[in-house]
Parts: sequence; C-alpha cells; structure tokens
Amino acid sequence: MYKKITLLALFIIITSFSTSSNTSSENNYIKSGEDLTFIASFNVSGVMTDIAEIRMQTSTVKTKIRELLRLKCTASTYSSWDNYFRVRDLYESYVNPNTLLPSLFKRSIEEGNYKKNLKYLFKRKSKIAVSTLNKKGRKDFKTNVSIDYNTLDIVSAIYNIRTLDYDNFSVGKKITKKLVIDSQIETITVKYLGKEPIKVGKYGTKECYKLSIGFIGKGLEKAKGGKYIWITADEDRLPALIKASIPIGAIQIRLSNFTK
Repeated sequence: MYKKITLLALFIIITSFSTSSNTSSENNYIKSGEDLTFIASFNVSGVMTDIAEIRMQTSTVKTKIRELLRLKCTASTYSSWDNYFRVRDLYESYVNPNTLLPSLFKRSIEEGNYKKNLKYLFKRKSKIAVSTLNKKGRKDFKTNVSIDYNTLDIVSAIYNIRTLDYDNFSVGKKITKKLVIDSQIETITVKYLGKEPIKVGKYGTKECYKLSIGFIGKGLEKAKGGKYIWITADEDRLPALIKASIPIGAIQIRLSNFTK
C-alpha cells in the first residue's frame, strides 16, 4: 500500500503541470541554483501523517556543444517509514534553459526490493523519444515513442507551467498537454480556478494561483478524485501546496523550504 501512496504522491506533484500553447513558453522564472523541499503526507487513521520528503533542485550542466539546465527531483521516505516500505527515487530532466524543453530524461527508482531505470532521449526533429528501460537482472528494452515538438517529461512539466502568465487567464480556462510517462504518451488537463491565500510554512500566507488537475486516457484512469495545486502568485512561482483525494485516502504535499 505504501508503494502506491508514494508513487501517486510523486505522480501528482510532477504531472500537475503543463502548457497548451503550440510553442513553448519563454522561461523568465526558473534559474540554476533553486532548491525546493516538500513534505508528502498521507491520511493514516484520520490523521495527516508525514511519510516522505520530495526535493527539487536546478543546476547548470555544460556539454561539448551546449549548456543545459538540470532539473533534479528526489523522493525519500522518512527513516521511521523505511521498515514499512523504503523509497529512494531519483528523477532528472536536462532541458533548454530558455524553453525548458527536455533533451534527456532519467528515472531511477528503488522501492522496497523493486528497482528500475528508465531513460528518454528526445529527438524532436525526428518526432520521437527513444525510451530505454532497465530492470534488475534483465536486458535493456528500447522503444520509440512518437512525440510532438512540445512534448514534455514528468519533471520538466512542473517547471514549465511556472512560466505561464496566469494574470491573463480567465477563471475556468482549461489547458491540456501530452507527457511521456512510462514509455507512452498521456494527457493531463489543468483548469485555472483563480487566486486564494495559502499558508506556506514559515514563509507566512501567500496569494496563490489555484489549479485543478485532470487525467485523460486509460493509463491514468485510476488517478480519480479531486486534485488541486496552488502556485504562488509572485516572481518565484513556487508550487506551495497540493491536495489530492484518492480511493484509499487523501494526500497532501506542501512546500517546507526553498532557496533561490
């Protein structure tokens, strides 16, 4: 059960973001050196209980031909929960610093005795993402996934949405985006619900943009129930809070610390 809880928590925070334009948004917010820490909680016996830490960091990576922005996300259950189900997951996306479109995505998961590595190499001119899956004790499995120019991975999507101009959105506006998830294309919807004040830990109350999240397609049909995210309506555009109802309870993911 704890594996499903943790995976859904990560899935919600990472896939809660997208854009709907035919061209990528220009990045004026996400810079190298950002460090965000979140606390993931689950409703246990009627009480919201902290079970894991999620951390998102950005850094500059220089290759022989260009400079990329590395978007790194880690998820770890707290030691008190490791005996129930230990999670140590790593997600990385290497993106264009200006458009936040990914060139390379890596995912390494360690959940209990289960281990898996997944990589996407984006070839936008060819309109494919080369997916390489490796499971412990098995040969690599490669497949080509058809994409369009603006297709994102699950990590780059969260950063991409923070560049949108919500002040020019009308309440009720709904946008969609395609993401590569588990070597297939999935579609999510994001509906703008206006602004609300939200308490952001030690940083006090901040005005935030409120969004509701929906999923389209058989691959995500189990992710039902209300799902909402609040992004600070300031120059930082921080994901401050996420709430999600699922068949086995409720999840909250809240921002606890950040540095820019």
